[in-house]
Amino acid sequence: MPSQVYLALDLGASSGRVVAGLYSGHRLCLEEVSRFSNNGVHLPTGWHWNLGQLFADIKAGLATARRQYGDAIVSLSVDTWGVDYGVVDTRGRLLGLPWMYRDSRTDGMIDHVASLIPAGEIYRRTGIQQMFFNTINQLAAEARDYPAVLAGAARLLFVPDLLTYWLSGAQITERTIASTSQLLKAGTNEWDLDLAAQLGIPTHLFQPLTEPGTTVGTLLPEIQATTGCGPLRVVACGSHDTASAVAGVPARDAEPLFLSSGTWSLLGRELARPMITEASAQAGFSNEQGLAGTTKFLKNVAGMWLLQECKRSWDAQGLAAGYAELVRDAESSASEALIDPDHESFQKPCDMPAAIAAYLERTGQPAADSPGAMTRIILQSLAAKYGRLVGQLREWMPDLPDTLHIVGGGSQNALLNQMTADATGLRVEAGPVEATAAGNVLAQLIAAGEIASLAEGRALLRASFQPQTFEPATAPAT
Repeated sequence: MPSQVYLALDLGASSGRVVAGLYSGHRLCLEEVSRFSNNGVHLPTGWHWNLGQLFADIKAGLATARRQYGDAIVSLSVDTWGVDYGVVDTRGRLLGLPWMYRDSRTDGMIDHVASLIPAGEIYRRTGIQQMFFNTINQLAAEARDYPAVLAGAARLLFVPDLLTYWLSGAQITERTIASTSQLLKAGTNEWDLDLAAQLGIPTHLFQPLTEPGTTVGTLLPEIQATTGCGPLRVVACGSHDTASAVAGVPARDAEPLFLSSGTWSLLGRELARPMITEASAQAGFSNEQGLAGTTKFLKNVAGMWLLQECKRSWDAQGLAAGYAELVRDAESSASEALIDPDHESFQKPCDMPAAIAAYLERTGQPAADSPGAMTRIILQSLAAKYGRLVGQLREWMPDLPDTLHIVGGGSQNALLNQMTADATGLRVEAGPVEATAAGNVLAQLIAAGEIASLAEGRALLRASFQPQTFEPATAPAT
């Protein structure tokens, strides 16, 4: 059959892309249509997302897709990073640019929230680890600092929901992105309105949830005119990019191990239901929601953010080098130093090489003498962290699979993949790189009736993509 085209509008915290999924009935091929940067803007109020620019870039990408694929395009869907949101009034007008999750307005909010509701109780109710940027903390900060904005708002829309609204006119809240808020009852599609009310967050902001794989509308006439596209179907995918990335894991295991490797590293296992224990709370594991009613039991790790920030500083100093060159230099480095990737000094935008150098000095470790050496320190520290997390999972889950699926942009880093195999004692299967776009497209195929289930979608991915395999050089950790 001729290929049908499904467009994944996939936005990460540092870049966005429009990816075309070409579906022939038996194979899926992904082609990048356009790519654009996603840089926050610093205003007098703090750091915000430049959502108007992102929307313009999306429309330009749709116009390019229309020129390339014409009437073969069936539908589109939006996924983005988690937790961030906008609020709209009764006429649908956005009340201010969405805040960036790394903005300092949430400083001290974890302690403030815990003073009102014990952290253990919040975890038992939501299954989500407490992190400074969680929506619950952002909304608590906004209720404190800008109460009039929330009082005047009619509805909260997470970033992918907001973009979906601008494309289709449909104001929805998709379930997987809502689960990142720390305001859903664990494993359900029900808001914990009592939790919100105790924190002074207006409960009228929250609406019933939409399931991934649902057609929510068609492309608005003005967007059709701007892009040349027809009345394309607009679909809700797993609009949290991690939900789509995990859906895009080409696993055979019913409950696979995954590592979504990008700006953030998210390591965990897909489960049929949440796992909420004292041990998982202490270890900082979350129970985010996935496609087909699954739970993504995972831990957030800083990920390639560390290297991205280092490269930004090096570029500003005229030490420009591509990521591939940095990794090659790291291969020849002999540094054995380690950092904690999640140390508080690395969480906000900063002079990251200086922050890492200060950490090494404080901990009595040799300084990195080159960008390549610092790159190696970052990569081996990430791998060591993955090894510790897999060790925790082994303690809780005797049936842990022997394969770790690494997907996302970080899956292209062969050095880190091998370090991860060695640190975890697991076989690593790397790819697809565009797993998030693949998972996005699978939700559209489900909505179109082309496939019946997530399992069928993963079989399609196995037939379509060949992963790169890395075997561990050491025995599994005990």
